[in-house]
Amino acid sequence: MADIQEIYSILLARNFQEELFSDLPGKRKREGKETRAGCPFCQSEDNFSYSRDKPLWRCWSCQEAGDWISYLEKVKGYNFKQAKQELADRAGVETSPQEQASYRAYTRKADLLEEAQAYFQEKLVKKEGEPVFNYLTKRGYSLEDIYGMELGAFTNRKALLDLLKEKGYSQQEIKDSKLLTIGEDWPLVFLWRDQAGRAIGIAGRAILSAQELKERGLQKYRYSVGLEKDKGLIGFSSVRGAKSLIMVEAPLDALLLNHKGFKAVGVGGDRLSVDQLKAMEAVGTKELLLALDSDQAGQKATERILSDLRTSSLRAYVVSLPDGFKDPDELIRAEGSEAFQKALDKAERGSAWIARRIMARYDTTTDRGMDQALEEALDYYSDITDTLEARGFMDSLREATGLSETDLAKRVQEASRTATARRSQALMESRLKDIQQKVSQGDLTGAESDLARSLREIRSSRGVRLPEPYLLEDLYEDARFTSPSLSTGYSLLDSMAKIPGGALTIIAGRPGHGKTTFLLNLLVNMLQIYPDNKFYYFSYEESRLKLATKLAMIMAGVEIQRETNYGAYVNYLQERRPVKKGVDYSKIDQALSQYKTFTDSGRLLLSDDMYPAEDLASVMELLARQGDTGAVFIDYIQKVSLLSPAQGGQRYLDIKRVSEILLRQAVSLDIPIILGAQLGRDKQGSNKVRLDNLRESGDIEQDANLVLGLYAEAMELETQDIKVKRDPETSIKISILKNRNGEPGRSQDFSCNFAIYKIYDKER
Repeated sequence: MADIQEIYSILLARNFQEELFSDLPGKRKREGKETRAGCPFCQSEDNFSYSRDKPLWRCWSCQEAGDWISYLEKVKGYNFKQAKQELADRAGVETSPQEQASYRAYTRKADLLEEAQAYFQEKLVKKEGEPVFNYLTKRGYSLEDIYGMELGAFTNRKALLDLLKEKGYSQQEIKDSKLLTIGEDWPLVFLWRDQAGRAIGIAGRAILSAQELKERGLQKYRYSVGLEKDKGLIGFSSVRGAKSLIMVEAPLDALLLNHKGFKAVGVGGDRLSVDQLKAMEAVGTKELLLALDSDQAGQKATERILSDLRTSSLRAYVVSLPDGFKDPDELIRAEGSEAFQKALDKAERGSAWIARRIMARYDTTTDRGMDQALEEALDYYSDITDTLEARGFMDSLREATGLSETDLAKRVQEASRTATARRSQALMESRLKDIQQKVSQGDLTGAESDLARSLREIRSSRGVRLPEPYLLEDLYEDARFTSPSLSTGYSLLDSMAKIPGGALTIIAGRPGHGKTTFLLNLLVNMLQIYPDNKFYYFSYEESRLKLATKLAMIMAGVEIQRETNYGAYVNYLQERRPVKKGVDYSKIDQALSQYKTFTDSGRLLLSDDMYPAEDLASVMELLARQGDTGAVFIDYIQKVSLLSPAQGGQRYLDIKRVSEILLRQAVSLDIPIILGAQLGRDKQGSNKVRLDNLRESGDIEQDANLVLGLYAEAMELETQDIKVKRDPETSIKISILKNRNGEPGRSQDFSCNFAIYKIYDKER
């Protein structure tokens, strides 16, 4: 459930204000952070303005003003509930119950704080604010910086009270705002805003030296009483919607960075709250670059925030400042913005940073120290769900310890089991405490409800979920988000069948007939067709070296040496220079660059780990949690093992079980799984591929929505020792052996150049 501030934040990230105010009369003109137009109330020209980073508007002629809800109330005649619901619908969220009176009080307090800060800003550049102004200029801030950071000076308390009363605020409203709880020891002031950009409190900073603060027993910052800092982030309203955000510790750092053109927010502490995480995720943030202070406290805060981010979809990086600089503010004032940008460009993955940090805490030259370090590191690792984060952590851990992947494998498995048990136990203890409290209060109905919910949560924490009723609204919602079928990238094949979402597709062929080649071609096509999706390829037959090289050959489409083209590519990768005249190596370099883009962005993951089916299912679930999964490729099903194979070596039953496990994941995760499968010889001696050729493989065709059969006549003749002249291109027939979503039995011929592993439409 979202409250109005979350709704505003989401809509501001989408520039909804331009749509909301699209009917204003007159021409639009941008001025600073506002847009001016004609007023719909008094019809005056150029006197109506609306903010581009807050949900606020005002007419400077007729003095009408408010937020988006009040605008809808005045223009469309809505009541509060209708206006709020329309905004929630446009944001695509459900609303939480919020009384109109409490919301009006919330906005009234925000307006009061804005009036006060405007007064503080005015006083900063006058005689009363001279001590604060001098402090800022000595720190290296220009007048432009001071205005841009919206800083003010808390000076004359009585004059402030008189001003606010003149503006119509009562004594009680001023008291409830807690504005006056800052105190004169913290005269440098700025506003703390919620995720929608509305003021929720005021922050003050002392201008004394560190020694003076220590002598007087004062903290550097003081916040107005009752300020819930975890409801907002300093600077968030100015950078809302940016995919990459810089997170700093001190509020002034965030304000300065934003003024200098960086997209930065200040956390004002050493943890990230759930509200702050949700706010960033809701507006499209993908990356968080942590540039906290380089002192011990700042590094500990970086650790805590990385821990908070483990269950978030945000990808974290750590920025290391040059030696001698404590924070970004200090670096920029001394060396300029370019120096800080260089530090940002060198940011490393948070998981790699934390792995080194953990290992540095122990004396790993001793057995006990090494064991303690590994125990903490692998405990941390077991909670990482992002594949690239996990890989970065492991790479850093292996580098720090000198241990191989094999050395760590058993410890990783044990740490995962321990972490799962620990999470289940902690959740159970917490829920039992809540239930016992309700029982002691006589709330048996509430205790019963909590018990039912807790059982679901506990089972879910160890991978077990209870079935839930499938309501009509569930049907509508699922139909709305049903995954569309994927294009194969071949127009002739797409006209007959597409790859279904949330289901199994089998690519079947006899040995040597191009099964793996076709899977790799599908992978390349889909990477190019669906640039916002991620694709995962699990091979139980070939190494990652072979897979990656073949992908490069498919994308490049260049023959270096026809008969030994694969070896020629490997040689080029080793030499890193052209080795044969007349070959367009630029296309190969372009293909390698494209491969780098796919893998660095996390859109392509190749694995040659031979996971048992149960572990493969878990891996797929972790990958699916990251979102944007396009498809999972597995080559090939007959080689996938089980943790507990059938007794008596009945491989038929093993393959059947593997197929069932993969089908369950395809359906529950709603992702396409594309399986390679080996066809047996036709019992009738026919050269055609038939669906029943799969029956010796555990009836896997029954679990599949789509089965494509491949047949290459030239390759079949070679397997029968019949000498044929191999042409540069070989014909491959692809047949629709089964199609639950369409017509089976159709087939089409395609061309394959096995020298570059490329399959083409015949009509290319």
